[in-house]
This record gives sequence, C-alpha cells and structure tokens, in this order.
Amino acid sequence: MEEKEFNLWKLLEVIARRIRFIIIFVLIVTVITAAISLLLPRWYLATTLVLPPKNEGLKLGWGGSIDQATSITSGLSQPVMATPTDIYARILGSRALLERVIDKNNLSDYYALQGRSDLIDRVSRQSDFRVTPEGLLEMSYLDKDAGMAAVIVNSFAEELDALNRELASSRARQAREFIEGRLSSVSADLDEAREDLREFQNLHKAVDLDRQTQLAIESAVGLKVDLARNEIDLNLKEKSLSSNHPDVVMLRRRINEIKQQINTLEFGGSDSTYLNLPISEVPQLRIRYAELTGRVQIAETLFRLLSEQYEQAKIQEMMDTPTISIIDRAYPPELPIKPQKRIIVTIAFIISFIVAVFLALFFNYLENLKLSSPEDYGRARYFIGTIFGWLPGVKKAARK
Repeated sequence: MEEKEFNLWKLLEVIARRIRFIIIFVLIVTVITAAISLLLPRWYLATTLVLPPKNEGLKLGWGGSIDQATSITSGLSQPVMATPTDIYARILGSRALLERVIDKNNLSDYYALQGRSDLIDRVSRQSDFRVTPEGLLEMSYLDKDAGMAAVIVNSFAEELDALNRELASSRARQAREFIEGRLSSVSADLDEAREDLREFQNLHKAVDLDRQTQLAIESAVGLKVDLARNEIDLNLKEKSLSSNHPDVVMLRRRINEIKQQINTLEFGGSDSTYLNLPISEVPQLRIRYAELTGRVQIAETLFRLLSEQYEQAKIQEMMDTPTISIIDRAYPPELPIKPQKRIIVTIAFIISFIVAVFLALFFNYLENLKLSSPEDYGRARYFIGTIFGWLPGVKKAARK
C-alpha cells in the first residue's frame, strides 16, 4: 500500500479553486459578528484608589495605644505575607459592606432584583478589589451605566470608611468603659494605700523615716560619747574622792541620765513627738514603710496612666474624622471596557477563515469521493442529511 504524502501545492490549488466561497464566507461571518458586537451592551469600569489606615496610635507611658485597640486589623493573626490592606480588601467583599452599598444606592430598584442573595451575588460579581504592589487598595466596579459605576465604587470607599469609624468608635467605647472601671478600682486602692500610710506615720511618728533615723543615730552617738567621757571622769574622781563627795554623786546622776536617754532612743519612751523614733524598731518600721510607700507609688502610677488612657479613649470615641485617604476618586469612564469590538471581529475573522478553508477541503473531498467511490459518496450524503439536515439548504443539497 502506497503512503500518501502531503502536497502543499494541491492544498493551495483547492483553496484557489474555492477562493470566492472562502472570501464570501469570511466576509459574511465577519460582518455579522461586527453587527452583533455593535448591538452588545457596553460595560464601563470605574476605579478608585485609596490608602487604608495604619495600625499606629498615640503611645502612652506603658507602650499601649488606643488607636491600636480600636483598629479593625489589630489583634488579628495575619499570615506572613498578608498585610492590613489585604484584610481591608476582604472586608470590602463581605456581606455586611455589600448590603450597606446596596442600601445606600437603592440597587434593588436599579437592577430590578428583589431577592437579597441574588442582588448581593450580582454586586459581588461586578466588583473587584485588589492590593497594588505599593500596598494601596484599588476598588473597581463594572456596570452598563458609566455614572452609576463611578457612584457605586465611590460608595465602597465611603462605606468602608464609615464601617471603620463605627467599629473604631465601638471599640473605643468598650475600652473607655473598661478603663473607667479599672480607674475607679485603682482610685479606691490608692485612697486605701494613702490612708494606711497616714495611719502608719501617725502611729509610729514616721514622717521621714530616713531623716529621723539619721537624727536618732547621731543623737545616740553623741550620748554614747558623752557617757564615755563622764564614766572616765567618775573613775578618776572615785580614786581621789570619797563615794559621797558631791562631784562623784553628780557624775553618777549624769551618767544615769545619759543612760536613760540612750535607752529612750533605742527603745522609745514617754516622748510621743515626731522626733522620738526608737532605733530598735527602725528595721521593722523601714520594711513596713517601704511596703506602704511602694503601694502608694504603684497606685499613683497606675492612676496616672489610666487617666491618660481614659481621656484618650473618650477622644477616640467622639472622634469622627476620615480613616481612609482617597487618592484617586472614581469618575464616570468615557470609554467602555467591553465589548472589545476589534478583538471580537479579529477572532471571528480568523475562525471563519479556518472554517472556510476546512469546508473548501471538505467539498473537494466530496467531489473526489463522488468520482472514485459513488457508494461511499451516497453514504456521506446520507450521513450529512441525517446529522445536518436541520440546517437551511443542507437537506436539499444532500438529496442531489
């Protein structure tokens, strides 16, 4: 059996013989396609570019931030490559935001759709949100009305800002209520700590424990020196004078008086003034005094920080400033994004040309089959009439 080789010239000959059919077929298909593309509805794409807010706020003494506590994206466990802008892009596609945009623009009447789910699906299909390489948020909306497309896409930016402010205000209110409760508790703790310190100072006459201790020690040292000097004088006089001598008696009385003063300094006495602080009780008093002053200092620090946070929370709760910066506001586009008539006509031209060449080759094959094998040609006519007989003119041509 001989192998048939592909002959380019034969192929070109077949195309040349049926060039008129090919040209007419291509022209008809191309013209029809161009006419259909003119009748297709025009779709316009409106786009706006915004800069979402960052998770930064006023830093206070303990490193906290009310803005961070009230931001939508704060506290979220984000993937490694995700950014807060990605979260805002996902929020734009949420049902809550879509319903806000639908209600604001009365889209149920505009699209003549009463079903809520169908309306949300349509708005979702016609909208697109993406994060640019620079980290900006791009919003787009596709609609047959250029003006309406711009209005709707601008509504997405406005409603995202409104939702962000509402959530921020709600979180700020919750933070303010929590801080208000803590502030009340810390204020009570501070009053209690101060009262305990005051009672301790009144009971032990401890106004300035360090200074009082220093004065008591200095007094005790002076008395010890005076005691030693008088004891030396007494020993010298006892060697030369009798025990009843007035000088000896006076020295003994002075020594006893000094010892009583030293004992009073060490263990306290009847003196209840703030200058009388028993030295023997200083270690225990110092520990208790440090504990009480520490409680007061901690309570005062917490009260000051919570007061700052409380004022910041009240400001944040009442604040109604925009949180999203619109870089490029959407305007009605002048040119439609689809249908792309040139592309449609070009594709129709290419496909029609390929189909025309195939039909030319197929018709040539049928002619050759009619001459070489009439029986197979009859089967082919029967097959064509059966399968494609519903097409205009095909059944009639198959009977010839």
